[in-house]
Parts: sequence; C-alpha cells; structure tokens
Amino acid sequence: MRRGKDLYPDFASLKAANVEGLDYSREVYDRGSQVSVFAVHGGDIERATSRLARGIAGRDFNLYLFNGWLGKESGRLHVTSSRFDDPDALRLAAASALGLSLHAQADNGSWVCVGGANKSAAALVTKRLEDAGYAAVTPCARLPGTSPKNIVNRASAGGVQLEITLRLLARLEKDGEELARFTGAVRQAALEFISSGGANMKPARSEAPQTTGTGDTQ
Repeated sequence: MRRGKDLYPDFASLKAANVEGLDYSREVYDRGSQVSVFAVHGGDIERATSRLARGIAGRDFNLYLFNGWLGKESGRLHVTSSRFDDPDALRLAAASALGLSLHAQADNGSWVCVGGANKSAAALVTKRLEDAGYAAVTPCARLPGTSPKNIVNRASAGGVQLEITLRLLARLEKDGEELARFTGAVRQAALEFISSGGANMKPARSEAPQTTGTGDTQ
C-alpha cells in the first residue's frame, strides 16, 4: 500500500502516464441502484479491497473498481479519494444516494475505522459490523473521510468510508466464510439505511483540516 505523498495529483495524470489493461484496470457497473460501492485502491495497491467491494455490491448495488497491477510498485498508482476524479466514478457517485468505499489502513490491530460524511449511515454500518463480531469505531478520528470532494461523499446523501486494518484484510482474504459475514453486515446496513428513508437526507458537509497519515484522511 501507498506510504507518503501521492505521485499523481489526479486521475488524468495517472492515466496519461500508465497503460490501462496493463498497469491498471477498471470495472464499472451501473445497475441503477441507490447504493454505489467503490474500491479506488484495489488490486495490488490495497489488497483485498476490491474483493470486499465486489462482495458488498453483490448483483444489485453499483460497483466501481480501480485495480493496480504493478506488483510491489502499485502504491505509485494511489490517488487519494478526495482527488480521485475518474469521470466514470464521478458519474456513478452522482447517480447514487449513498456511497460505500473500502480502504486499507496501517495498524497492528484487527478492526475497522468507519468514517465518511454520512454520520447516520456510518453509525449503522458500525453497529452491524459489531453485531457480526468485528471491532469497529466511528467517527474515524485519524482518517475521517468527510471531505465533500471524497469520491464516496459525492453521492446525494454522502457516504461511508471503511478503513480496514491490514491484519483484518488478510483474514478476510483467506477465509471465504468470514468474508461473506463481513460483506453481508455492510450490505445489511446499506439496505436498512435506504429502506429507512435516510437516502433522502443530505449529510453535514465538512471542510475541516484533515490529519495526514497512511490511508485516506479525506
């Protein structure tokens, strides 16, 4: 995963310097859902995040995957979420009520930090993850993910950003049953949020300064 400053300031710069289908790949599925799931640091950038996003999306939620395929050098394809402006991802987010995004965070524990602009949805995701047996915390102090420019918050009701520790990601990647339990908990929360009418509520927007660190602060 990426450590330090991004090499590319935006998606256009990344695209100009790399070859799609060789250095990276994208998958975009617009299923007409109110929920869009994003893994903008998938493949070898933040391993297992694309697999989790695919599991959460299932066959009905919209899905966007950006996968880096440069092996150990894939970290240079990391563009932070507040500057990730692939037009296809922006269109998918704009057509959605709620965004969900998956990221890796560097921490020695096995837990999930749940951020994003939609506090109600984040609280519901946290509760369902805890019900499923996972340690989850919201708000996410170090990696808040509350910027309105964050791709996950470009949905009309904002979004929820999940920062998952490397240790937990490794467990989920190895154990299919545990992966299904984790993704099922997040799916359940999203469905509950939509059915409750929460998608009609706009989130409180925050332009507060963000803390620098490994992961997506914004």
